[in-house]
Amino acid sequence: MNSDSDPTSDNSFERVRQTNLGRLIDDLHFFFDTQALKYLRESGFPMIKSADAHVMRTMRFEGSRITDMARNAGISKQAMSKLVAAFIANGFLTWAGDPNDKRNRIVSVTDAGRDLLTCGIAALQRAEQDIADIVGTDEMEKLRLVLIKIKQAKNIRPLSTRPQDRKRRS
Repeated sequence: MNSDSDPTSDNSFERVRQTNLGRLIDDLHFFFDTQALKYLRESGFPMIKSADAHVMRTMRFEGSRITDMARNAGISKQAMSKLVAAFIANGFLTWAGDPNDKRNRIVSVTDAGRDLLTCGIAALQRAEQDIADIVGTDEMEKLRLVLIKIKQAKNIRPLSTRPQDRKRRS
């Protein structure tokens, strides 16, 4: 048996390990987030860390509950609370009691938070353009449509709210 066709051979195992869809999507995700973070920092937000993406992806102009933000980000309520506290300290968010449930707080975006989100969107667009520059605009749109199709067909959500289950694969 040829070593490339033997799934237990070093060559075959390493090829599968490096080129399976999960790994490729994860590597692309890492590249995309790294680029977007770089652009966001360049636009005047050097205090933003990679973990802050959990807040930025889930904060809403109309306000959000921390429990909803945590669930949507796939992290614990405690972790989201800690991240939100840093956003409040930086003046991007405020919070107040939830009038419908005294156990919860509503997180609202400030004017500085709106500026952050606006720059965040521009940073995402620049990171997308970096990928489009590699594969071409047509291929980028095909990739987007394929990913949307898969997401909609499988109603994809984060699989776990436990941070230890969401670590990058090596």
